[in-house]
Amino acid sequence: MALRFLTIIIMSLMIGSNCYAIANNTEKEIKSALAEMSSSNRLIGSHFVAVVDKNGLDFFYAYSKDVPKVTESTPILIASHTKSFTSTLMAILHSSGKLDLDKPISSYKLQLGLEGKVDTNKISIRDLLTHTAGFTSVQHTFKSAFLGHSGREELIDSLSENLLVAPDYNFRYSNTGPIVASMIAENVTGKTWGDLIEEYIADPLDMNATTSNVSKVRTILPSIITSSDGNTFNSGHFKSDLTMHPSGGLVSTVNDLAIWLQANINKDRSNLSKVDIFDKLHEKQVDQSKTYFTYERSGYTLGWDLAEYNQETLLTRFGNYGGYSIHVSFMPEREIGVIAFTNQDVAYILPHVIANYAYNSILNKKNRGILFEQEMNRLKKSVLVELSEAPDSALIVSSDDFPDNLLGTFINSSGWPKQKFYIDNGKVMVDWGVINGPLLKDGKKYMAHFGVFQREIAFLTLEGGDIKCRNGSVEFLKR
Repeated sequence: MALRFLTIIIMSLMIGSNCYAIANNTEKEIKSALAEMSSSNRLIGSHFVAVVDKNGLDFFYAYSKDVPKVTESTPILIASHTKSFTSTLMAILHSSGKLDLDKPISSYKLQLGLEGKVDTNKISIRDLLTHTAGFTSVQHTFKSAFLGHSGREELIDSLSENLLVAPDYNFRYSNTGPIVASMIAENVTGKTWGDLIEEYIADPLDMNATTSNVSKVRTILPSIITSSDGNTFNSGHFKSDLTMHPSGGLVSTVNDLAIWLQANINKDRSNLSKVDIFDKLHEKQVDQSKTYFTYERSGYTLGWDLAEYNQETLLTRFGNYGGYSIHVSFMPEREIGVIAFTNQDVAYILPHVIANYAYNSILNKKNRGILFEQEMNRLKKSVLVELSEAPDSALIVSSDDFPDNLLGTFINSSGWPKQKFYIDNGKVMVDWGVINGPLLKDGKKYMAHFGVFQREIAFLTLEGGDIKCRNGSVEFLKR
């Protein structure tokens, strides 16, 4: 009788604390599911899933067919999940009085190139972080994330000269807001955004592998750009220190991200702030209504999407860049979170499928089998669509098939970086800012593939003999 009573007490404590001891058979099923996703879709990348609870990393499994497997300490690019770090940084600076999330950005006396174009008296840092500031810039986004820049002045010029202003202040997701918010933080503190992340988040939480200095990370897992035949077309991380920005510029590891999720699950601000910051970080700040894969998004916090899946509430913040796709989420009420990842572009929804399966398995959802079958079918269809649109190595333009007069440097007069066409190992290559890639030709249409994206290229000889090149909608003249 006493033993039975003790067992009941122990079980009650376990249930009350939401501490999930994953059964061996559940672990095997999750591992089998990830392997099945990869093999049935003939994937060539590295994929993993990790489960985190209030005590930290509870489960990790990585799968790859031929390439080296990822470990808990393998550096990976976390792309747009960086936004949750940046918002947490801003909340910490707000709690310490170094800045005010709700003061107009005009009060910081920082020239941002917005004056006279948007009302900076009506926009706060909170608006910037919640994507409700009402402005963005395509050139600013391209330079900060892909093409590189010479520094803050060039970014401000790009923001000012290429500003797009919305007719209202509704939620519109972009990279611009967190980057501008971080510029204000840099001006207030006299420190770079990367140094602030290290000082206020990475160091206090002992996340020693989390950094914005990609040049110092020698073993980062490369992303895989898949060719139309399913093999590797290109690989790399397609980043430089210049393009590691506050909306998508952190490298981390599973071990570090587990610490990060644990702090969020527990709302543990003890090493971060003297006052609570997590309630505001996790509460809905603005409305949004969007379905992304299986997630019904109803709002946005300071740095997380508020979503519903299978009758559960999640806070999610995903990221995509090149071949990388990362899923980071947690269920506040269940006190459990998942990190899932792939480095292969055509499998970008795989992390969400395996994350869902992990949640449904651990929570013993009765519909997990049906949902897994449905989501596996969506993954299969998605991979086939992506392969149908993937680059074909046979279409890379050789030096023998490209006019000599089209080689050389092309200049844009509106602030875009120059682009250069040149020959390397018998192939025509294109440089644009700090990125480069091969030129392809399908019929009469040229396409430059820069790894992280591809752009349609067209040439036109003008009456005076000058040569114009159009990169997407951006025009250049040969120098």
